[in-house]
Amino acid sequence: MPTVLRCPHCGKSLQVPEQATGKSVRCPHPGCNKVIKVADLEIPQTVGAAGTTRSVTLGASPKASAPAGKSDTHALGLDQTPTPPPGSGDLTQSACPACKAVLLSGAIACMDCGYMLQPDTGAEPEHRPTLCPNPACGVANAPQDRNCQRCGSPLPTAPGTVLHGRYRVERQLAVGGFGAVYLATDLKDGNRLVAIKDMICADAQEFNIRVNFFRREAEILRSLQNLPIVPRVFDFIQQGQTAHLVLEYIRGRDLFQIMEKNGNKPFPLDLVVEWGKSVCDVLAFMHSQSPPLVHRDLKPDNLMLLEDQRHIQMIDFGTARDVGRSKRSRLAAKTRVFTEGYAPPEQIMGKPEPRSDLFALASTMYHLATGKAPGGVATARELAVQLADSAGPIPADYRWLFELIRTNLAEDVNARYCSAKEFKADLEKKQLTLEVECPNCQATNKVREPYCCQCAEALTDPTPPCHHCGQINRMGSRWCIHCGNRLVIGH
Repeated sequence: MPTVLRCPHCGKSLQVPEQATGKSVRCPHPGCNKVIKVADLEIPQTVGAAGTTRSVTLGASPKASAPAGKSDTHALGLDQTPTPPPGSGDLTQSACPACKAVLLSGAIACMDCGYMLQPDTGAEPEHRPTLCPNPACGVANAPQDRNCQRCGSPLPTAPGTVLHGRYRVERQLAVGGFGAVYLATDLKDGNRLVAIKDMICADAQEFNIRVNFFRREAEILRSLQNLPIVPRVFDFIQQGQTAHLVLEYIRGRDLFQIMEKNGNKPFPLDLVVEWGKSVCDVLAFMHSQSPPLVHRDLKPDNLMLLEDQRHIQMIDFGTARDVGRSKRSRLAAKTRVFTEGYAPPEQIMGKPEPRSDLFALASTMYHLATGKAPGGVATARELAVQLADSAGPIPADYRWLFELIRTNLAEDVNARYCSAKEFKADLEKKQLTLEVECPNCQATNKVREPYCCQCAEALTDPTPPCHHCGQINRMGSRWCIHCGNRLVIGH
């Protein structure tokens, strides 16, 4: 049952459900909309048998009830607010327009997020409230608020806000614990639509750490600007405790969303092959840097299907890191960033390397080709069983593709392809390469053997230096040929 309280800001009355003790609500009156902390007082039953209403001033003791059939709101100088009679549809449920929590009939505030419900005028609200991204809070705030009224966390930017005197926010595209992405209009460049990544961080010390990673993402994207699969970077702006990355706006949806909407229906295998080749171009460039850059979070969620329904673009390079220049940095465990099912064992242990991205690419292609979420190395074992059955579900014309995927889902990093270039070459040839010819003596060797079995000519790309003697070996080597030290996986 509601209790009539007086707003300490505007002095007008508002009704608060009896379950609101100790919680925050927002004043519904135009021109106020302030967040109010309901005092921790024993809220009496507000509607009696004769329909009487009790009124309580915030922070004060409850007043005695008015005579039967009357309300004491008039005596307090407050606006008369009618209350529904008991039993009039209390069990009818509706959803909060802010957080979608279930509401009872007659509720004037959401008990989950604190959003004050407006009278039903038939008109849509001008702007939806902003939900706090803090998972421990989630309260609804006014669109103009920049910090959560309950926990103080920074809030996503409201539509209509002009950032840096140039970019007008149109709507929010995505939000997470570390930031939000908006669709915005560049007012100084012909009203061009852009995507803006906003780094959200309340702690000043933590902000200084995150902003370096944010700036690094901008640098990585700029280095990939010649690849059509990567969105362009227009601007990186840091002012005080805010940082924004302005990117090309990509019209489309990510591949994971599309699969979910279509009941996990797989994509055509020819398209999956073409997308795999495009991703290989990006990985080959990243892995060729000194030191190599590792993406660390390749998955369908980070691949956008464009409006032509054929081409894709990669998004979200925020997790990309280099493997380290020094012996100490190469041996040190990296922050454990990974998505379960797409990450290989060495990355889960905090020691990613370029071939970790090949594992993620194979997992991604498996998901797109089958509609089934990958299970890491367990998927490789499942594929081995299916490939051994000539009457199994794998199409005969594409056995090579699933063999390629199985190979790169190997638990042993040395059993995978050595590079993204090798991965793309087999995608282009539509076959699984098993043997290679030595360029020096023309002897036939098993693919990915580091040295020729006849003349010891190097057959694969060089590895980072051995952490014991500092000498270079070749991809696929398990022991250093110079000092005999076992080469550590991931280095």
